[in-house]
Amino acid sequence: MITLDEFKKSELKVAKVLEAERIEGSDKLLKLKVDLGSEQRQILSGIAKHYSPEDLIGKNIVIISNLEPRMMMGLESQGMVLAAGDGETVSLLLPDKDMPAGSSIK
Repeated sequence: MITLDEFKKSELKVAKVLEAERIEGSDKLLKLKVDLGSEQRQILSGIAKHYSPEDLIGKNIVIISNLEPRMMMGLESQGMVLAAGDGETVSLLLPDKDMPAGSSIK
C-alpha cells in the first residue's frame, strides 16, 4: 500500500501520439513520439503485440510523465504509457473526451 501523498507524486497526463513505429530487434516494443502540449517526448512501450503503429497515430493516451528516463534497446524512454491487461489482452487507457495534450489526470 502507498499513501495518498505518494500517489500524488505521479503526474498523469494526456499525450497525443504524433508518430509510432516498431523497434528493430524487438517484437514487443513500439517507439512513440508524443505531444504533451508544452513539449514532445519519446516513449517506448511494450504494446507492439496488441497495437499497430498506424492505429495509434493521432490518439490521445494517458501517460506517467514524471518517471526518470530509462534506456531500452539503446533508446531513451521518457515516460510510461498506461494500459490495462490480463496477459493476453491489452487495452490502452484513453480519455473518453477529446482533451488538449498535456491535460492533467485528476
